[in-house]
Amino acid sequence: MNDLIDRIEALLTPRNARLTLLLIGLVTVLLALPLRNVRLDHDFERFFPTDDPELDRYLTYRAEFGYDNDFLLIGVADEGGVFQLDLLRRVDSLAGTLAGTTDIRTVLSPTRLKDPRVTPVGVFEVPWLRLEADSTLAADSARIWGDDRIREGFFAADGRALLMVAQTEPGLSKERSDAVLAAVEQAVARSGLRDVRLGGRIHGQYWYIQKMQRELVLFTCISIALLSIFLYIGFRTAWGVLVPVGVVGLTVLWQVGGLALLDKPLSVLTMLLPTILFVVGMSDVVHIVERYIDGLRAGLSKERALAVTYHEVGLATFLTSITTAIGFATLTTSSIPPIRDFGLYTAIGVMLAFMLAFTLLPAILLLAATPVSAATSIQASTWYRPLHRLFQWTLRHRRAIPLVFLAFGVASLGLITQLKVDNFLLEDWPEDDPQKQDYYWFEDHFGGVRPFEMEVRLSDSTASVWDLDVLRDMERLEDWLHEEHGIRAILSPAAVVRSANQAMNAGDPASHVLPEDTTELRRLVKRAMSLGGATLLGGIASDNGHVARISGRMRDEGGYIHRQRDRDLQGLLVTLKSPAVFKQTGMAYLIDLNNEKLSGQLIGGLAVAFVLIGGIMAWVFGNWRMTLIAMVPNVFPLLFIGGIMALSGIDIKVSTAIIFTIAFGIAVDDTIHLLGKLRIELKKGRTLPYAMKRSVISTGKAVIITSIMLCSGFIALIMSDFASVFYMGLLVSLTLALAVLADLLLLPVLVVRFLPGKRAQEVQEER
Repeated sequence: MNDLIDRIEALLTPRNARLTLLLIGLVTVLLALPLRNVRLDHDFERFFPTDDPELDRYLTYRAEFGYDNDFLLIGVADEGGVFQLDLLRRVDSLAGTLAGTTDIRTVLSPTRLKDPRVTPVGVFEVPWLRLEADSTLAADSARIWGDDRIREGFFAADGRALLMVAQTEPGLSKERSDAVLAAVEQAVARSGLRDVRLGGRIHGQYWYIQKMQRELVLFTCISIALLSIFLYIGFRTAWGVLVPVGVVGLTVLWQVGGLALLDKPLSVLTMLLPTILFVVGMSDVVHIVERYIDGLRAGLSKERALAVTYHEVGLATFLTSITTAIGFATLTTSSIPPIRDFGLYTAIGVMLAFMLAFTLLPAILLLAATPVSAATSIQASTWYRPLHRLFQWTLRHRRAIPLVFLAFGVASLGLITQLKVDNFLLEDWPEDDPQKQDYYWFEDHFGGVRPFEMEVRLSDSTASVWDLDVLRDMERLEDWLHEEHGIRAILSPAAVVRSANQAMNAGDPASHVLPEDTTELRRLVKRAMSLGGATLLGGIASDNGHVARISGRMRDEGGYIHRQRDRDLQGLLVTLKSPAVFKQTGMAYLIDLNNEKLSGQLIGGLAVAFVLIGGIMAWVFGNWRMTLIAMVPNVFPLLFIGGIMALSGIDIKVSTAIIFTIAFGIAVDDTIHLLGKLRIELKKGRTLPYAMKRSVISTGKAVIITSIMLCSGFIALIMSDFASVFYMGLLVSLTLALAVLADLLLLPVLVVRFLPGKRAQEVQEER
């Protein structure tokens, strides 16, 4: 062993240290230059699995009928009611301005809608709202209130708000979306309307990215501040703060610079990279610095102290970096690109942090002044006595401690069975955010903004979606969707034919039904095509009549409820008799479907992490008992967190499912450091209890300091406006806090009880 330390010491020279700093400096310059090109992005559709057949079907459907979320909702409210001539004229003027805006295809406004009437002398279009004088508003509002199509689609139930819908060009880029939103906001400001709300994809995307930019800077600064405080508490010198922060800060610069060099944007997940790397990377640095200072206190030279540090901490630190990287890397098993990217890039960053910790940090330590006085006994450390007492207390309660952990574990298992998978479209936004309040406003006044899409497809080339039996199935389905699913503003071939029938009967609401025979149907379809034109009908049925679309809006009541209703819907679909095949699709449907599937995948990733990390421990320790002992203290914190989630009403979703794998990969680090030190002490001929005591006392300080820093770094994320980030911060920090308790209380008991060696009471004889 001394020969290996001697060889390491021979390499630790000032010349090699300067050469290392030069090479690292050159790489830093190379990766710092692209930082000016860092981009932020949030594309909902990137969160769809790439290997899902439902996604392929949706993409085919979208190619036929366009996007289902390329709309901007403009709500106008007035406490005195919206049927005021001046207000309606301003709304109409705003609609005209928006219709002429670049990248807005159409604008539906109640002030511009017309009710077609087919008469023997021709087709007349009667405006739903006549804006020439006040005298017509009472009659017009009464007519609107008598027609569900217009009332439900464009007016609030209390008559104090109306809705305009602007359809944008499909698939707009972030830049073009922002330009459209800016133009709309300017038009609204010039309109003179006092209470206007906006909602839709381009609106949400803009504010989402604004929040991401603020939080990227905020959490990076908070991480640096918190870590600096705890480093100073732990090492009591400015040196002990600046050196670790500088090393880990360089890791962050390399990682983010590398992403910018590869032209990879930061998403809501990868924007956490700086914070996570600062927190996780600090663990390696603290263990190295702590062991280095212990060597200096023992009277070793800087070179010798570093060589001993390499030998005693190097393997354990490498293993902890590998296990942490595995925890993140298992996310690459997900079929969602942003989650795969997050797992891969964070795993790479963890290994970069390890590499810099064992190259840059030793180089700085060699060239810097000695930070502590030599020949200071470890017993003089303020940490020695508390850790010594903690270990003695643990041995005295070695029978009760496992029972307490087991009881909480069993209780947590019972609670975990109550967890459910659920998700909402805007669940990431805080409840008091103005943008989310506007979203709720649309939900309350206009029946929701969540899009509903259903594909109607005919495989029989002789049949058509305009056939009477197909339309009757559509009508039955739409009535059920309206009553049971709460879907509003439904548009479909059946709705078009019913509206055409009403137009053919002088606008009589009682005629808003399907015809009784095919002859009348053909006449109505022909009339509907002449009235609606290619724009309207092309958006609901294909030219050959083999594919159609049923669309509408609904309230977002959560994926759990929507999946239950979808099962009821499937029960209705199997009773339909026409040759058409009805299948639900659309962005919102895919989000619900994939959230349930991917939550299961990510929990499965935890099992993969268990197997991989357990295999590494078995290979390193060469002892199956030690491997099992190492895994047990890291299982209980995950069980406890599952129970806490159930008690707190926190649902399983993609954003919370990834937490278990991440937390396990990080939490196991402390176990590895303690058992790594235990192996070294056992090789020195110590008895098992005494070796365990030495491990707790010598490694316990670094374990506690790194755990405090990890918890504080992650707990800072609860300040985030994003729910996914909030839950990651809260649950990971709780898991790590519970993990360090398990390592300091349960692990020593398991080691002394189940590994071969002298019994616990013999530790008193070896001081």
